[in-house]
Amino acid sequence: PTHATVSPSPMTSISSYDHLHSTLATIRGGSHPPSVADTINSAYIKSAISYFNNLRVPAAVLMSIIMKEMFALQATPPSAMRAWDTENGIDKSKRWRTLRYTYLLLMVLAFSLETNTIFVATQVLTQLATAQRVAGRQEQMLNVGADSDMIGGLFSMRKEVTASMVDFLLKNFEFEYCTVRFHFVTGLLSFALAQALRVRYALRKYEALSMSGMCCLLTVASGMLTYTNANTITYGGYVNLMKRQFQLSINFLMTRAKSGPMSAVTFLFACLTIIYAIKGWISPEFAYFDSDWDDDRRAWWRFR
Repeated sequence: PTHATVSPSPMTSISSYDHLHSTLATIRGGSHPPSVADTINSAYIKSAISYFNNLRVPAAVLMSIIMKEMFALQATPPSAMRAWDTENGIDKSKRWRTLRYTYLLLMVLAFSLETNTIFVATQVLTQLATAQRVAGRQEQMLNVGADSDMIGGLFSMRKEVTASMVDFLLKNFEFEYCTVRFHFVTGLLSFALAQALRVRYALRKYEALSMSGMCCLLTVASGMLTYTNANTITYGGYVNLMKRQFQLSINFLMTRAKSGPMSAVTFLFACLTIIYAIKGWISPEFAYFDSDWDDDRRAWWRFR
């Protein structure tokens, strides 16, 4: 006997859609089926939860690695290298000490960014779960003007049909979406640059090999940045993503300035971080570890 293939009819899709409506209505405890915007937003909420989870897990793994290796170059060199370092002036060289401190600062930056990525992703997952339960309060919240105070994420969704999950996040969670993207990528780049410096220092006795390893890691870092700029999602490259994240962060702090002192404290610490970084770069405090060349230069000026 010949078995005929039966293709699904349009009525099957309609009945499935009605069944989905009735199921969602039963879960919400109401008799009226949800609108098309509610159904689409529910699907986007699930996709957004997966998206933030997929960023949070690698950020946590990377943060644990950074925590373990952060002070690797600050330890005493192995005994096999101490004599060589003393003979070649590595232990008193300002350039090598700058390399070691730069490695530490890059690891601190990567650790801070990945920590914030985990925190923001965890918070927005809570907000996404809450949004499904308080969607009925949307009109009340919008009427009292609460929407203008929620730049850092909305606890109720806008009932709009969006084209994609990214558009859904831009309309409702742009601060969180932009922050986790920028911080995760920047932390990864900082980690790669720090490892390039670590390879250069670890193989300092073999200049060609150390330069090869460092250039290999720099190739990976520049390749990641090139790929990020080539696949311009939403903001048009890494620089525009950085600009947008800074703008959203300033708006976030300004909006919550009246809620308490923590916004001002956060802004103050951010400014101090930049100021001291510039100050340390312009005039590093390495006078007590000057190289022999600096000692000769001071002696020349003394007897001139």
